[in-house]
Amino acid sequence: MTQKYHVFWELLLILSSVLIFRSTWLFLDKFLSSDAGLALSLLAGLALAALAIYQLYKHG
Repeated sequence: MTQKYHVFWELLLILSSVLIFRSTWLFLDKFLSSDAGLALSLLAGLALAALAIYQLYKHG
């Protein structure tokens, strides 16, 4: 694969990730407007952070 070809696809991947992030942000903004949505998001974030920290220390 040529370098220009590779850079093109990397740039396309960056652009698509921006669009995905923006769409996800707007979706979550509607979902998290309630107290239950905020509590669920907090619990999910804490659980994922704890899992990530555990895995990093376990394999680090």
